[in-house]
Amino acid sequence: MKRYIITFLLIIFVGYLIAEAAPRPKHVVFIGLDGWAANTYDQSEMPFVKKLAAEGAFTKEKRSVLPSSSAVNWASIFMGAGPEVHGYLNWGSKTPELTQPTDAVKTNGIFPTVFQLARLQHPKADIALFAEWDGIKHLVDTLSFSHFEQTAPEATAARAGEYLKAVRPELTAIVFDRPDHPGHDNGWGSPEYYAMMTRLDSSIAEIFKALEETGMIDDTMVIITADHGGKGTGHGGTSMSEMQSPLIIWGKGVRPATTITDMVVSYDIAPTIAQALGLKTPSCWRGRAVTQALR
Repeated sequence: MKRYIITFLLIIFVGYLIAEAAPRPKHVVFIGLDGWAANTYDQSEMPFVKKLAAEGAFTKEKRSVLPSSSAVNWASIFMGAGPEVHGYLNWGSKTPELTQPTDAVKTNGIFPTVFQLARLQHPKADIALFAEWDGIKHLVDTLSFSHFEQTAPEATAARAGEYLKAVRPELTAIVFDRPDHPGHDNGWGSPEYYAMMTRLDSSIAEIFKALEETGMIDDTMVIITADHGGKGTGHGGTSMSEMQSPLIIWGKGVRPATTITDMVVSYDIAPTIAQALGLKTPSCWRGRAVTQALR
């Protein structure tokens, strides 16, 4: 009996050592593409992004929360919970429309975001966000950032790249307000939409060039996804065209060449970032890390 107990304890200890030895990135870069629909992925000319998808962990079935609109989903992506918990319910929500749960310990008056966790648990960390849509500022705790910048379209990648090279932040979010605009103006899957996806592919390549030039690339995890997809010239409904977006997780701490088959929802992104950076998550979060993608 004693021998079995010792064997059992050794198994637990070895498992602990393996978990502790798992490669953990020093940096996480989140890249958001507003309105990137999964059903346009195959037809898009995005050679750089598709190379990342092949090298890292990938799915075309990451789902939005409902409604399949911007503010409610960016909030879910950053807050690790759905709208029934964080309270942001609509496309342009600026404040919660629902009473938030009592276990949502709020700092600076906002539901806990992954940026806030990083600031509280890694107080010396540099944390940055670059966003084209001005609505993003209502969905994050701006006081948690070392640098927060609303960028002009076409300047986002360059501004983020300059900052990455100068500061080497621990956590960076770069949120493009595209391809949503050509989707609304010309239709999801229109020539204009696909042309924008090709331009965004070049923007993402530019960000990676900055990571390489600063020497961060080997210690960085990159997550690329969207808030929602689209159908016709709109979104907000329950079709998979509107709800599903690609998700790529690439780099340090990621299982290479992995197809993600587990269900992933917007609110699973923040816990994935938190696990990568070794952050403890609050009880009010409902998402779970995409462990299938992680080493």
